[in-house]
Amino acid sequence: MILNEVALKRQSVVFVLLWLIILAGLSSYFALPREAEPDITIPYVFVNTAYEGVAPEDIEKLVTIPLERKLKGLADVEELRSTSLDGESSIAIKFLPSVIIDDALQKVRDKVDQAKGDLPSDLEDDPLVSEANFSDMPTMQVVLSGPFSLKRLKVFAEDLEDKLESVPGVLDARLIGGLEREIHVEFDLDRIGAYNVPFSALVDSVQKGNVNMPGGSMNIGDARYQVRVPEDFQSPSEINNIVAFVRDGKPVYLRDIATIKDHYKDPVTRSRMNGQNAVTLQIIKRSGENIIKVNKGVTVALEEAKTFLPPTLCLDVVGDRADDVRSMVSDLENNILTGLVLVLAIVFFFIGGCSAFFVSIAIPLSMLITFVLLRMLDITLNMVVLFSLILALGMLVDNGIVIVENIYRHMQEGKSRYKAALDGTNEVAWPVITSTLTTVGAFFPMIFWPGIMGEFMSYLPRTVILALFGSLFVALVINPVFSARFQTVSAPDFGEDGEERITGGRRIYLKMLNWSLDHRFIVLAISLVMFFASIFSFGAYGKGVEFFPKTEPARANVNIKAPVGTNLDATDRFMRVVERVGAEYDDVRFVIANTGSGSGGAFGGGGTGTHLGAVTLDFKPIAERSILSSDIINKVRARLTSMITGAEVRVEEEKGGPPTGSAINLEVYGKDMRELGVLVEKIRGIMRDIPGPVDVKDDFVSGKPEVQIRVDKERAALLGLDTYKIAYTIKAAINGVKVGVFREGKDEYDILTKLPESERQSIKALRRITVSGSAGEPIPLTSVASVKLASGLGAINHKDQKRVVTVAANVEGRLANDVIRELNVRLKEMSWPRGYSYTFTGEQEEQRKAQEFLTEAFVATIFLIFLVLVAQFNSMATPFIILTSVLLSLIGVFGGLLICGMPFGVVMTGVGVISLAGVVVNNAIVLIDYFEQLRVRGMNTREALVKAGLTRFRPVLLTAITTILGLLPMAVGVSFDFFTFTFITKSDSTEWWSPMAVAVIFGLFVATMLTLLVVPVLCSLKDGAKARWGKLTNKEAHKQDDADEVLKESIEESEKRKGAVTAPGDAA
Repeated sequence: MILNEVALKRQSVVFVLLWLIILAGLSSYFALPREAEPDITIPYVFVNTAYEGVAPEDIEKLVTIPLERKLKGLADVEELRSTSLDGESSIAIKFLPSVIIDDALQKVRDKVDQAKGDLPSDLEDDPLVSEANFSDMPTMQVVLSGPFSLKRLKVFAEDLEDKLESVPGVLDARLIGGLEREIHVEFDLDRIGAYNVPFSALVDSVQKGNVNMPGGSMNIGDARYQVRVPEDFQSPSEINNIVAFVRDGKPVYLRDIATIKDHYKDPVTRSRMNGQNAVTLQIIKRSGENIIKVNKGVTVALEEAKTFLPPTLCLDVVGDRADDVRSMVSDLENNILTGLVLVLAIVFFFIGGCSAFFVSIAIPLSMLITFVLLRMLDITLNMVVLFSLILALGMLVDNGIVIVENIYRHMQEGKSRYKAALDGTNEVAWPVITSTLTTVGAFFPMIFWPGIMGEFMSYLPRTVILALFGSLFVALVINPVFSARFQTVSAPDFGEDGEERITGGRRIYLKMLNWSLDHRFIVLAISLVMFFASIFSFGAYGKGVEFFPKTEPARANVNIKAPVGTNLDATDRFMRVVERVGAEYDDVRFVIANTGSGSGGAFGGGGTGTHLGAVTLDFKPIAERSILSSDIINKVRARLTSMITGAEVRVEEEKGGPPTGSAINLEVYGKDMRELGVLVEKIRGIMRDIPGPVDVKDDFVSGKPEVQIRVDKERAALLGLDTYKIAYTIKAAINGVKVGVFREGKDEYDILTKLPESERQSIKALRRITVSGSAGEPIPLTSVASVKLASGLGAINHKDQKRVVTVAANVEGRLANDVIRELNVRLKEMSWPRGYSYTFTGEQEEQRKAQEFLTEAFVATIFLIFLVLVAQFNSMATPFIILTSVLLSLIGVFGGLLICGMPFGVVMTGVGVISLAGVVVNNAIVLIDYFEQLRVRGMNTREALVKAGLTRFRPVLLTAITTILGLLPMAVGVSFDFFTFTFITKSDSTEWWSPMAVAVIFGLFVATMLTLLVVPVLCSLKDGAKARWGKLTNKEAHKQDDADEVLKESIEESEKRKGAVTAPGDAA
């Protein structure tokens, strides 16, 4: 082959290339950005439209539906969701992952522009189009807490904010919580009534009295002067001096009818850390910066800040994503190193001496090449990439074993090192390439996995393929040069013992092989029985099917949902109960409470409102916990359910991996929201009766208490009023409207007009508000509108333009698939009104998509491997014999899951099965290739099968054992930390990847053992059938010599193209 011939002629260049690989590989490894999980790009675009004072049903009709009609025509849209709220429409467009976000953003803007003519003319602002910016997510949160007021805490946070923003790589330190200064102009209704002045006119007077406006410029003499009206407020007290109106020729000042208060914004949320008041600084890193370096810089800055902050002020770092990254990367690196040591040990044990060293260098060199390629492709070092290297660990030596052992055999024949390296490599180069291509063919289809799950898992096939090509390069270029320079044929001291051990194994194998060839149909029957028995046994006694592995959570969120309309104080009382329960567990590091908002998944799924609250339980690292975090969650859930009445309690684990939704996610469709509410309540009742569902929730908001002000539009128009003016006046009185800003140094503070606190909570005061008529006269609100207490829908949700309510739940104690199956039966028994339907989405939908893709990928894998095998063996029958190894591996997969008590994971086990397809066929290729070569040399079928089996026993066994040992630390969850010299028995990464490791280990073990017996049996049957067929067709196939001659010609033609695999054992 040209590549290795050039390498052997230019050995100095190869050694320079070797050093280049080492230096570039190490440089790339340390430069690669670290992430706990792959960076998943989900092209979401949002359209938000504010329409103050309008009810959800009117928002839906006037804003949401017109926008949806235009947006539905967009191409490549996966999902269109919307929510119509009080005074706001929010639309989320989810595009296919292949869509470029900038293109999607522009297309949405164009459609929104087209819809503007259909929207209400009195919208204050145009719809806002924005994208989901995942780089804007905090990498860590610094929580300031202690025995201080929220005012003081915010001052401390502002001092710290400037310091943290100066840390290299920090884009922003976003301050959340505390009290925000605000200037209130509170009008006295009694004084306003005495002057008979409309309330709305007074709001305008404040706005017009705070002006700093340029008036242009003037030329005076030789100078040019800027004209400006600098009448903005220099202090809050100046607001008192505004002339509100003139009465009887005398000015009436604002101080005569209003009180100016230097106040704070009304709190809509409250935060506490471990029971004390808290404010938070969210650290946002710059795009492309190394998260570990940035967060370490922030940690150093915090230590420095403690010198000028009070000692009683607590600075706690929560949600440090760099910690997660460090832990995950460290766990996987230790698994790689542990697996590497085990693989090297077994290689030295079986091979020994220089040959073992030359084979072993394939692992580090292949990985270094992979790091270089990963850096070139802008792929981060995340847990999927690192596990891919663990999966490939044992495979990386396979090519080296074949090349080095074949060179060794040629040296035993008396050839020089150079000649042996050249001939030995040329002889097996094409079979080695073919073997690599079959493995690559198994992983290649997974690159095209669509959707979020595909973005997450596609890093696995990409990394494995890069590593395999790296090992192929090392085997064809570097291994021959090392052998040509340093290889010796003298056996090492321990070589005889090692060979004797193998010989003992070969003796047992010989007896089993001879028995199998004597009882061929019994062997096939046993294999078939084992195959079907493993499937049926797993179906009867296995743990079922799961979508994604269940891992021990690092955090949990306790969500409180009180009845809509519950005020902040009442909700906070529920929150304090949760805080007390969470603080009782030693394995909980931090208890962080936020009243006024719920925790959610991506895109703010938790929501905001005074009736909502969320308590985050942050657990200690997994190795430091005395009990499982899932056990703590179950105990907290059970206790809170019995302790809290009058509010809904949900305890949700913080999941890792790709976002897939809740374990149970049921969408109910229909036209009438109130009818949907009735159906949802029935569904919740069914879920309560079924074992398994916990933390049941829905997004139907009914019975929201309202003070409804219904405007008599005709009467209002006659008096020169419109609905917007009336609504704006009410908002100015109750909620307050911004009429200007007060600047102090570099800070700006809003100025708001409103009624005093006592009157803002009074319907009687509301009725006394007056609006300015067409002639400026005060018109009482009650003259043009009615005021009454009522209730209305809080939100209306759409999915793809249809009204929908979602019911979601987690599952404990059972598999989600089993619960969904039972729930589906009960739902079908329910009475459904005409036009109403349901569908399971979320995790169930992602599972269905994953099953469909993996089934297609498995078929594509088999087809690609089949093509490669047909090209290599120039036969249709032989590839079918080799592919039986794939079926045999399933015996091990299901058996391993049964033994380990694991469910069949759609993603992890499914990917493991596809990976196995590319690995197990290599053993059969090695065996059959040598068998056919022996047939060419004149051996009969039986002798050739026995000789091939015995000769190939060691390389087949060795390649299988190296792959198994590479994955063993991940499967058993035990690795060695080479930096602290301690054993690690608990890690987050093990929970993630052990199901796949178990599938590959058991599948490869069983497939290897049975391949050494079943494949020879099938070859024997094929040759026997071929001979009998020849007799029937009178082609003199009964003469063995003629048959051998035909086979010899076919094989020799193939050898001219690609060579044949031989082993050192056949030279003996």
